[in-house]
Amino acid sequence: MSFRKFRVLVADDTQANRALLRAYLNRLEFQILMAEDGEEALALYKAERPDIVLMDLMMPKMDGFEAIKHIRALGGDRWVPIVIVSAMDAEYDVVRGLEAGADDYLNKPLSYQVFAAKMQNLARALEFQVSREEARQREAAVSDAVVDGILTFDAVFRVVGANRSAAGVFGCQESELHGMDIRALLLDSTGVGRWEAAFSAHLSGSDQRFIGSLCEVIGRRLDGRRFPGEICISELPVADRRLFIAVVRDISERKRVERQLADNAARLQQYHDEAEAEAELAKDIMERHIRRDALEQSGVQHCVMPTHRFSGDIVLAARSKRGKLYAMLADATGHGLAAAMSGLAIVNDFYRAVEEEMPLRRMVLMLNNALTELLPVGRFVSAGLVVLDQEVRSGSLWLGGVPDVLCFGPDGRVVERFVADQLPLGIEIWQAEDVMIQQLEWADNSQLLLCSDGLIEAEGHAGMAFGFEGVQAAVEAAGGDNRLDALRLALHRHLGELAGHDDISMLLLDLPA
Repeated sequence: MSFRKFRVLVADDTQANRALLRAYLNRLEFQILMAEDGEEALALYKAERPDIVLMDLMMPKMDGFEAIKHIRALGGDRWVPIVIVSAMDAEYDVVRGLEAGADDYLNKPLSYQVFAAKMQNLARALEFQVSREEARQREAAVSDAVVDGILTFDAVFRVVGANRSAAGVFGCQESELHGMDIRALLLDSTGVGRWEAAFSAHLSGSDQRFIGSLCEVIGRRLDGRRFPGEICISELPVADRRLFIAVVRDISERKRVERQLADNAARLQQYHDEAEAEAELAKDIMERHIRRDALEQSGVQHCVMPTHRFSGDIVLAARSKRGKLYAMLADATGHGLAAAMSGLAIVNDFYRAVEEEMPLRRMVLMLNNALTELLPVGRFVSAGLVVLDQEVRSGSLWLGGVPDVLCFGPDGRVVERFVADQLPLGIEIWQAEDVMIQQLEWADNSQLLLCSDGLIEAEGHAGMAFGFEGVQAAVEAAGGDNRLDALRLALHRHLGELAGHDDISMLLLDLPA
């Protein structure tokens, strides 16, 4: 068996004895320190701290008995075996040497076989001691590397060990924690009361759930400061007594974050409630701007399906004093309140144009130039405007940025398609010649459909858009009745459980013969 190179201190005043021991020890591969008397042996021991001491008894200046006592008085945290090697083999001398602190006794003259066996036996014991010390150091290093505080305590709450983190948690040195009552470190009366009761129940065997469970407590640092903590107990498998490990964690930062999150949640809820109230107010104001009585008149059907609370699409209709029907479908850039506010800006101007029975070109010019001055860059309003004189079965259209307008005959088939070829409102200032008007005439009972691009671009499960094909198919299937309801139902079937990605609006105007 291979051992470490242990160092042996040989103390003997006889040169021949020292030479013989040197030869034996060299053969056994030990490292050797030599002393000629007890004083020199004690000095070498203090300076070199050898692993084994071979001590003669009869030496000048300081004999072996005295040297052994001095060496043992030095103490230390490791065992150093001392073996007496002497010709004094009387029982009295052996007992006296062992009582002085020696661990074994070898008589001179030495037998190599007995000496070798004794030394190898000591080497095995020292090897085991070194291994245990290395294991202890590894465990201590791991324990000190753990972020959480670790306290070892017994069944009467006395702390018998602590790692470096525990000292940091409680604001002290590790040695200061040894011997303390662990309950003195946990001051919260309610929490500690429950924890102590649960621990006592575990000791009596009536509560097996205590081990491994987390418990929140209030910790106390040695300077009196308190902190929120978390503790978890496990039991050590020790034969002679019951020992427990308490893992203690300072959760001050976690509690601070929890409070911060709670405060943030409360503020967010407050912001949400305020936004909801403001949104309701804005919605009410917008509704008041739109004259529903004028929109809900004979010959006008409409539908608006917003993706958010506010729709960026606005549908308006009203008759002038002489009976002309003015209608507009507007689709502002974006979604929600911002888009709704962009569209709302033209509502009052629309009704003013109706009251003045303004020609369509002038009306479009007024709306566009007002929006251009009002809206920020990048914001605009796509719109379709229609003025119908149903007495003479003619009308005019202006289409900018919206999908094409379809005119359906009595059988539901498309009889005319008006192409939207103008820029949306609000992009740049226009002159009268920049506004292109399309004319409309009809003979039979017909209907004019205006819609936003949210209807045309609505995608179903397969990713296919509803398109003009879906619009025409739905209207043709409905024939001459309830065409708007047929369109809504066909769109619902197309989308399934999906929601449209954009606001959807439709305006259906009767063209009576």
